[in-house]
Order: sequence, then C-alpha cells, then structure tokens
Amino acid sequence: MLNGVKSACGGQRTIKILLTAMLAASPSGAFTNLGIQHMGDPVYSGGAKSLALGLTSVSSAKNAACVFSNAASMAAFDGNRFYFSLPLVIASERIIPDNNWSADEGGAYYNANSSFEIPETAFVYAFSDKVRLGAGMTQLMNFSYKHEEDAYSAGSFIGKFDYKGSGNINAIDLAAALKLSGGWSWGLTHEIISGSPSVEMNIIGTSEASTKREKKEYDFSGSRTNVSLYRDRGLWNYGIAYSAPAGLDYDVKHTSGAASLKDKGELDLPRKLSFGLNHIWAGAVSAAIYFDIVKTFWSDMSFIDPVTMEKHNYKDSVSYHLGVENDLSSTLQIRYGMAFVPSYERTSVERAYMTAGFGYYISSNMYMDLGYAYGRRNYLESWQKFSTSYDSRIQESMHMFNVSLDWRL
Repeated sequence: MLNGVKSACGGQRTIKILLTAMLAASPSGAFTNLGIQHMGDPVYSGGAKSLALGLTSVSSAKNAACVFSNAASMAAFDGNRFYFSLPLVIASERIIPDNNWSADEGGAYYNANSSFEIPETAFVYAFSDKVRLGAGMTQLMNFSYKHEEDAYSAGSFIGKFDYKGSGNINAIDLAAALKLSGGWSWGLTHEIISGSPSVEMNIIGTSEASTKREKKEYDFSGSRTNVSLYRDRGLWNYGIAYSAPAGLDYDVKHTSGAASLKDKGELDLPRKLSFGLNHIWAGAVSAAIYFDIVKTFWSDMSFIDPVTMEKHNYKDSVSYHLGVENDLSSTLQIRYGMAFVPSYERTSVERAYMTAGFGYYISSNMYMDLGYAYGRRNYLESWQKFSTSYDSRIQESMHMFNVSLDWRL
C-alpha cells in the first residue's frame, strides 16, 4: 500500500487513494482529499441526470454515460449517441477540537476546496441491431486540496504548515453491449486507468530550522473489467452491474528535504455490486421512479499501515439511492431524490444527500440535463494537532453541480 506521510495534525497517517469509476453510486465517481481526517471519501460528480436522481447509476443509465456504469443498457436506445458533461465539486470541512462545540475556538479551522475538471465524454455506436459499442473518458479521482495553518511553540511562531494535493487519475472505458432474448441485454466494460497526482506538505519541526518540505509524486497504471445485465420491459426496467476486483501498479518519488527516493507498489480496488430498478408510472401525472442499492466491498482495501503498523480493517457497506422524475411538459422534466452513503472507514457514519435538477429537450435530437446534490455528515474524531491531542467534532459538506448534453446522432 501507499507509504505513510505526516498529516497536518502532526501524526502519521497513510494517504488512502481509493480509485474507481463508480464505487458507490454514480456514472463516474470522483474522489477528493477532503481534509486530513478522511482522505479518499467519495465525492460524486457523475452525469447531471444521475446527480439529480439521488446519485443513482444502474437504474438511470439512459444515455451514453451508461458506458461507465451499466454498459448493458446501451442496447436499450436506438442509433448513435454522444454525451458531454461538466462537473463542479465544492467540498468543505470544519474541525472543532478540544471539546469546544459552541464556537470556533480551541484551534478550530475551516477549509473549502473546489474542482472544475476535465469534461466527461462518451460515445455509443450502433454497430448492428443487436450490438452496441461504446467508448468514454472520465475522471476517477481528484487530488485538489489545500490547507494552511501557522504553527507556534511556547507562543513563538515556528513555521507555517501547508498541505496541498494536485493532479488527478483518469480512466478510458471501452464497452460493448449485446441484445439477448426476452428484453435482456448484456454489457462489458474494460477500464484503462492512469494518472500522475502529487501530494506536497511542509513538515513542522520543533524549530524553524528543522521544518522541511516533503513531496510525493505518483504514477498509476492499471485496468479492470465491469459486467452488467439489463432488462427493458417498457414500464418496468431493471439491471445489475458488477465491478470486478482489480489492482493498480504505481511508482512514487518521495522527496524529503534534500533527500529523494523512489519506490513501487500496488493498490487494490474494491469490488462493487449494484442493483437498479426503474418504474414509469403513466397515470394522471406521468412520473418515473429510480432506485439503486449498492454494496461496496471495502474489505478488499484492508491493509497494514507501513509506518504505524496499524491494521486498517474497512467494513463492507451498502448505500441506498432514490430518485423521482416528473414530466412538466413534453420537453421539460423535473427531478429530485436522496441518498444515504456510509463511510468506508466507519459504517456507523453515513453521509445523507439531497438532490435536484431538471432535463430539457433543446431539440428533437439534443437533450440537456442539470443536476445538483448537497451532502453532509458530522462525527467525532480523536486527532493530533502538532504535539497536542484533541477530541474534535468534524463537519463535512459537499456541493456538487453538473450540466450534461446528450445528442442522438
């Protein structure tokens, strides 16, 4: 696993890089370093339709974005399709240590980080009546994070701690779908993963002279395969998707002060099993319901920290996602939903999301989606800040925006 580095709090902590196209719930799941306490928690920035419909994926994969989440559903629409998406994520944290819950005292600080990254694109080609081919590019992880804080010893300033991450890890997805009998279709996606992120920090020593700069530069490469089944029955549609276990190889260059060394390693990717159900209700008010249930096998990521030798036993988790779509007119649909996603480190802590958005037909062949999701979680944490131990309350929140265009060519 990845080598450990000193955190902003002064303790040793391994940077956990969790990479996956959809570990939890959306066509593309971007991961960000949200603070020092839980690096790697999922921040979803999938397609706008998925975002608005409760971060669903398998049930709402009705455009070319299904290349990333449920390739089998490519067989459910006719012709060629092109998909383009622009994600924006704003992640923030507020840490209140020393049991002071009433005010920003006792060393509390607040961070906010945003990322507006490479557009997500996908294309589906109708090779024949029964065969569809697809290709796309999506971002799996974003390292955008920055925090600065002054350090004092006995009232004297000894340096400025700063931590910043940059770069990302992307995937190129190649997919195929085959129509079977009885409305069933089968899909396969091969994902090629690569990226060169870096993490840099200023390590505070006991004096200004002993403070030093550390930087880690990574180079990741690997691949994995996802399989899916989908059944289109008109008013009732359902599918299942499975992400196989995989591993990534990486090279890392670690620079600490004037010293530099290189290392190699492997990083496991957890399996994921998703089930989605979609029902179209054609009553007095036309509506559609989307529901996903997702199990992520986080235990695949369990490892021993090479610095502290602490065993990290991650627990498998199940997340729930619900979305509703109403037709306001023949060209405009409004969407809303919710999701409950447990943390990979502590299943007793889950992040609740509220989502909303709309879809609009610009023309008979062009469709625009707009999605927004807000997620929040609070929990208690014991941590170190420089040389002092604290009990603290952590408040994390996320705002996610996405606009997508879907062309029928």
